[in-house]
Amino acid sequence: MFFIAGTKGETSTAGTGRFNCPTCQCETDYHHEQVHEKATLFFIPIANLQLLGEYIECQECFDTYETDALSGENENESYIHLAIKRIMTLMMLADGKIDEEEKATIKNIMEVITDDTFSDGELEEEIQFCKDNPDNPEDFLKTMFPHMNEQGRELTYKCCYYVSESDNEIADSERKLLKSVAKILQLSNAHVKGIETEIQESK
Repeated sequence: MFFIAGTKGETSTAGTGRFNCPTCQCETDYHHEQVHEKATLFFIPIANLQLLGEYIECQECFDTYETDALSGENENESYIHLAIKRIMTLMMLADGKIDEEEKATIKNIMEVITDDTFSDGELEEEIQFCKDNPDNPEDFLKTMFPHMNEQGRELTYKCCYYVSESDNEIADSERKLLKSVAKILQLSNAHVKGIETEIQESK
């Protein structure tokens, strides 16, 4: 008899309450979520192995934050906004060239998800940061995964796809990165296909 064993990240709620959400700019309900690595047998989680990470999730905007947000000391951007900004920039750089269409797409997406302006200077700073700190996109996402909820993971992939096809051509290096992003974010092939189909049909 063959056994299919592996591991996966699974989220559980450790607590709830009220906090001042940096995105909503008001008091909202929150969930304190923890992501554990679980051993699986036949794809069914059977035991906790270790705590991978945790985050505070606003129940209004569903952005996620460091646990410091509960004390009102968190001045950082949400985990989801950071992950999307960084991985979109890394996606743009994946084929070794920077297209104006891709830059415009990143700016538009950041302004939509943050409901704030995202200047050329901010984008150039992010590009320079990625060049000065050539982080492997896969390694970066692995560190971010335990701090992102399902909505954030789906939105991250969607934004990556928008950038990859914004110049009307998805390079092999970009397609390869998209597959890695989907795998790390634990998005099934059917989920990915649904996202890409939705984007194509919306044009």
